[in-house]
Amino acid sequence: MDHLLGKLAKLTFLNGDFDYHLTRAMMIIVFFVFGCQKWFDYEAHALVPFISHGPLIFWLYPLFGIRGAAYFLGSAEWLFGSLLLLGFWNKRIAVLGSLGSCATYVATVTIIPFFPDAWAAPAGGFPAATLPFLFLMKDVVLLAASVYLLKHDILRAAAGDRAAQEMKITTTRVPCGGQ
Repeated sequence: MDHLLGKLAKLTFLNGDFDYHLTRAMMIIVFFVFGCQKWFDYEAHALVPFISHGPLIFWLYPLFGIRGAAYFLGSAEWLFGSLLLLGFWNKRIAVLGSLGSCATYVATVTIIPFFPDAWAAPAGGFPAATLPFLFLMKDVVLLAASVYLLKHDILRAAAGDRAAQEMKITTTRVPCGGQ
């Protein structure tokens, strides 16, 4: 096992930011794919049990209706995915994308305790879960990935601001004995 660990530790991609960039890229794909789904009527109706039991998003139906709520969510997902994409080049925009991602998955994870018929009665109930409930469980991992990105995006943006500030200070100093 030590030999295997030694070989794995020498892999080049483990020494860089591969995990950070891979997580960002996968989150962009998730937001794009799930955002696309919201524009179809069948998806808008499939979301009814999720949105109507979401303590943070239940208000979407009275405000927008079934299709409008789906459009709103799809647009938000495309917006956050776009911000995450732009975050490859702009550290401040990356923070906004990660915050939006965190908000998205907090909103969906909070549905879990309120979801009706979560436990599969034909299988004896808990711990056997129904498919819609299990669909929500993926959002726990997506929330963790969002928090990971947010942490790294904040650190990168703060480091960039410090570096820019230090550069500004060093370029505005008057040399000793100079004018």
